[in-house]
Amino acid sequence: MKIDGHYDAEADIAWLRFEGYEPSSVVAEEVPTGLRELDPATGSTVGLEYWTASATLPPDLLRMLRPPQLGTAA
Repeated sequence: MKIDGHYDAEADIAWLRFEGYEPSSVVAEEVPTGLRELDPATGSTVGLEYWTASATLPPDLLRMLRPPQLGTAA
């Protein structure tokens, strides 16, 4: 499985996108840790957004995630 991700340390938000992620069609639902993004056709989770990521995710994972690019949507 391919996983793409970003971490904005200043905002303390991490984004993880999985195979099949299509930003124009995902349906987001709020969960206790942030957002879960679903493929509407299959109901599969294709993305996760973690708010207060440093309190939820392991520091080693956050260090592996690159910062988001300026001018592009997460």
